[in-house]
Amino acid sequence: MEENRALEHFALNEAEMQRIAALDLGHPQMLDPLKPSEVERIYNYLENPVLTTLQ
Repeated sequence: MEENRALEHFALNEAEMQRIAALDLGHPQMLDPLKPSEVERIYNYLENPVLTTLQ
């Protein structure tokens, strides 16, 4: 937290903001709650402890 407070005058320029915005794929990367197979995977984790589908 102290390091974050030290960034009082931190700012990103427009090019940096555009680079960050370009990282957005428009969907969750780790868990998509709108995808039934992902919800089922989490719900049944104890029977099938797979960390990610990596699809």
